[in-house]
Amino acid sequence: MLVYTAISLHIYAVKLVQQIGFWLLSIIVMSFVYQSLLGGFWASFLLATLLLPGATVMVFGLQRWRRAKRGFLSWLHLFYVLLFAFYLEWLGMTGAYWIIFELQFDKLPKILVNPFFLGLYMFFFALVHDRLFGRKKVVEQASEAPIWFDLTSERKQVKIDLRKLLYIESQNERCLLVMEEEQLPTRERISQLAARLPEGHLRIHRSYIVNPLKAQAISKQEVLIGGQELPVSRSYKEQVEEYLRGVE
Repeated sequence: MLVYTAISLHIYAVKLVQQIGFWLLSIIVMSFVYQSLLGGFWASFLLATLLLPGATVMVFGLQRWRRAKRGFLSWLHLFYVLLFAFYLEWLGMTGAYWIIFELQFDKLPKILVNPFFLGLYMFFFALVHDRLFGRKKVVEQASEAPIWFDLTSERKQVKIDLRKLLYIESQNERCLLVMEEEQLPTRERISQLAARLPEGHLRIHRSYIVNPLKAQAISKQEVLIGGQELPVSRSYKEQVEEYLRGVE
């Protein structure tokens, strides 16, 4: 449990650093873009910073909307996300009008108050962020016939249906098979289980084997499955990348 907590904290720290780096780089890039309109770098940097909250809300709002089931409430959620994002952009432009342009409307480039430009600006960041950090959705293609697998669990011989297997976790001297409705411990090593499993299961870490058909999302850094975020280690990153190329 302690090892799993440490791994989870490591994943969170890496993701946090990546997100901070992405947004800082975005501000710098947009500062150079705005410099052609405003002339000075620091004024452009301030403008990019003031417009950042709207783009951030757009990015994470769209991510959450994409993961939700389609329905009236999800579309309503998307509408409010867009409305709030544009509101934040308007507040940013109001701040820029006051601080940078000193309430002189003739100094304000008209393109900056164009709703189409602001929407394009936010969607651009949403697209780039999704390409860099977005998880690939995995479509489940479960067969109708059971896939039986023999296992010794708690001194009993049992048969499990691999279609219901979520993932296998190595825990010191035992392994835990996490199923849809139960968890089965076994004394077999994860390497022994990996050798007996049929093709289609994905080793992502020295401690984890996942059933990719049951994953909600898979990326090069982690796998979201059964409500858990499992890490992808460097040793198995190439296998995961190969799998992702196959499902594209």
